[in-house]
Parts: sequence; structure tokens; C-alpha cells
Amino acid sequence: MRYIIFIYILFFHLNINSQNIYDAINYNFSNDLGNSRFTSMGGAFGALGGNLSAISTNPASGAVFELSRAGGSITLENNSMKSNYFNTNNETDRTNIHYQGGMVYVFKNYGNGNLKKFAFGINVQSTNSFSSDLLITGRGDQSIDNFFLNNSLGLSISDLSVNSNESVTGVYRWLGNNYGYYAQQAFLGYQSYLLNYNDTDNNFYSLAKYDNGVNITNEVFSRGFNNKISINLSGLVKDNFHFGFNVNIYEIDLTKDNIHYEDGFDEDSSVRYIDFRNYLYTRGGGLSLQLGMIYKLRNVRIGVSYESPTWFKIEDELEQEIEVQTIDKITNEIYTDIVDPSIINIYEYNYKAPSKLTLSLASIIKNMFILSFDFDNQNYSSSKFGTKNDETYKNLNLALKQNLTAVYNYRFGSEIRLNNFSIRGGFKHSNSPFNDSEIKLNSKSFGIGFQFENSSLDIGFSSNNIKYNHQLFDSGLTNSAEINNSQFRTVISYNLIF
Repeated sequence: MRYIIFIYILFFHLNINSQNIYDAINYNFSNDLGNSRFTSMGGAFGALGGNLSAISTNPASGAVFELSRAGGSITLENNSMKSNYFNTNNETDRTNIHYQGGMVYVFKNYGNGNLKKFAFGINVQSTNSFSSDLLITGRGDQSIDNFFLNNSLGLSISDLSVNSNESVTGVYRWLGNNYGYYAQQAFLGYQSYLLNYNDTDNNFYSLAKYDNGVNITNEVFSRGFNNKISINLSGLVKDNFHFGFNVNIYEIDLTKDNIHYEDGFDEDSSVRYIDFRNYLYTRGGGLSLQLGMIYKLRNVRIGVSYESPTWFKIEDELEQEIEVQTIDKITNEIYTDIVDPSIINIYEYNYKAPSKLTLSLASIIKNMFILSFDFDNQNYSSSKFGTKNDETYKNLNLALKQNLTAVYNYRFGSEIRLNNFSIRGGFKHSNSPFNDSEIKLNSKSFGIGFQFENSSLDIGFSSNNIKYNHQLFDSGLTNSAEINNSQFRTVISYNLIF
């Protein structure tokens, strides 16, 4: 029978199990999956407008349209994940499908005043994709046993024991309700016989020995997205000032399975292998407000957009199990202990994402050649987690301020129009949100489009390279693997003009 419990955590350890700095990045890091023209030109549409995906960048974009339109896109995304851990290389591939859709309805010549037109629109697209498979292997000098040891500090053997009238499920649930996440991790380590207790020193110690190193296999299977729905109202004053307003609704849906396996311990080690599994499901929603303007000055357009902080309400569901094989050094008998509490831990919390300011500049020459540039800024150190008890996330929020920094995104786009045919290219770069430059994103893109009488068909391609260091656990096993994610996206879009 499964039990559902609510746990508010005071300590933050494992990457996939409790809220941490990496969550602040995952919920915010922008790698938009827009339509084909948007993708082909590197997403540099803040001053151009006139594109369905551009609505999500600058709300004034809707009023740039001369005619109403509706369109949709299909994106085929291939992720090639390369890892290097203690000079051992691995590579995995996964292909995902994403969708974009939107509509803008334009009302022209509204009234006899300065308001020349206004438009109502909606656009749906992903700001980031979480779907990938990651395999890390290597022979390291740290083991997961330190993770369980770190979580056992301050606990006694009576806290982690299962008495004759108790069950593993019941004690695991009780620890979560009364002590929190960290005590449950210590319980898993002790009940699987990975840890033992020293009555003299009154502390726990590991039965694993790995003076000569240990073989590590860590697999992370992720599926999910962060979708952004932009509901837009925009207008044109006189002939050169576009303005707009968005209500942005975010949807987060993420499934992450982490399977951690270790073997190859020393010959005199009581522990033969460790199999530790965590299954996490995250869902949530967010809301932000956005203002924007585009000003036309002859062949030049200037764009400014401000998006407020995004307020998320998020829920995590976590299941854990561990299997440890040990050997009795006296009898040489082998034991396999499986601890599976069959409980879903639920963590409910709020998250405030930082605001974003976007400055844009574009030039349209003889209606044939387009150059555009976007620059935006988000200060990740202002991110904040919270619950009803403000003290719960005090340490984590302090870590966000100390370890995160502002992210600057640069996007360049160009287009050449030859009658009804267009050729496009673009580039974008994002610096790391970490002070130690842990994540970098570079993207190159190109594409073509054809304008029919009442419709358009476009295809775009982007090659994205994302480099970062992946720390297996926040505590104990802190060695990092170098990750290089090579993404290739193919986007096909079709728009109806009416």
C-alpha cells in the first residue's frame, strides 16, 4: 500500500530529491523552442515582431502584424549527451518531438484617433526541454556511502532501527514526518547494511572499503518540458509606436529517474555492490506579467521588453529504494538487502524566478534585408524558494545568492528576401548562471521560407551546444562529470494568413 506524506525539508542534499541550486536553473534557463522563422534567426525578434513566437519575447510584437494569422510548428529535437568521468567517456542519444502554436487577430483602423490598430493573440511554446538520457561511468575515489553518512549526523541507532512491532514503511514514514528528508536517507543506508553503528563513539560508519577506487555507474533518464503560454494584447499608436502586454502562464512537467550503481570495492570490503534508485515527478505552474514596446525610426526599430518575476507553485513526488549486497567475512555468506519503503514523499513549495529585461535593435533595408539583435538579462541570484515556513529554505536561498549570478543572452538574426523566398541565419549565446561558469549555451541556426498568397511554409535548423559540469550528489559523492550536450533541432512551421 502506498502512503502519501507531506515533508518540509531543512537540509538539501541529493540533486534529484530535494530542492537545490540546479532546480533554480532548470526552471529558468531559456532555450526556447519557437517556430521555424524564430528558430532560424536565433530568436532575435525583440525589435522585429510580426512573428507568433516573438509575442513571447516582446508583447508589442502582435501589433506589428498587418493581417491576422494562425500557425503551428513541429520540432524534432535530437540530444547527443557525452559524459567524461575520471577519463571514461560515454554517449547517449535521444530524439524528442515538441510543438508550438499561436494565433493573432488584428483589428485595423480602430476609431479616428491615434490608435491605428490593435491585436489580440496567444502563443504556446516551450522555454526549455528536459528530455534527455545521461550515462556516467568511471572508477572514482568517492562512494555514495558518504552521502548516507553525512545524512546520519545527529541521529542515533534508535532513530533508525525497526522494532519488532514496526515496519520499514512505517519507520521511513515516521522519520519523514518528524525529522525530514535527511533522516530518511540515513535510514536507507543503515537498514540496507551499508552503514553500521559504533556504540563506543556513538556514530555511524561505512562497511564499504574502496582504497583502490570503486566502479560507478550513474544513469539519469529525464522527460519533460517548461511550457509558456502568452496571452497578448497589443496596439499601434500613429505609425511608429507599438506597445503590448502579456499574461504569461507557465507549466512545468518533469519526470526524472536516477539509477546509481557501484561495485568493484576492495577485496576486504564487506560491501559488494550498491544499487540506489530515486524516481522523481515534478509538476507545477507559474505566472508572470510582461510589458513591451517597439519604436520604428525610418529603417531602424528599437524594442524594449520587461517580464516580471515568475511566481511558481511546484510539487515534487519522490520514491526511493536501495539494494546492497554484503559478505560475511567469517562465514563467506553473501546477503542481499533490499529496502523499498513504497512511499511517495511529497514536497510542496513556491519558487520565484528572476525578472527579465530585453533590449533589441533591428534594421530592415528596402524590405529585402533584415539584421536584428537581442540582449536580455536575468539575475539568477535573486531566485527564491519558499513555503509557509520562511525558515525552511533560508540556507538554500543564501546559497543561491552566493553561487549564482546574472545571465546575459545575446541573439543575432538575419534574413534575405528574394520575392516570396527567404533565407535566414542566426546565432545565440548564454553565459553560465553559476559563478564558476558551469553552464554555457551556444547555438547556430539557419533556415528557409516561402510565402504563398494566404499562407507560409518555413523550415529551420539549429545546432545547440550546452556544456556543464554534473555533480552526482550534493553531499558525499561530490565528484563531477563533464557533460557536453549537442542538440540538433529541425522545425517545420505552417501559417495561415487571413
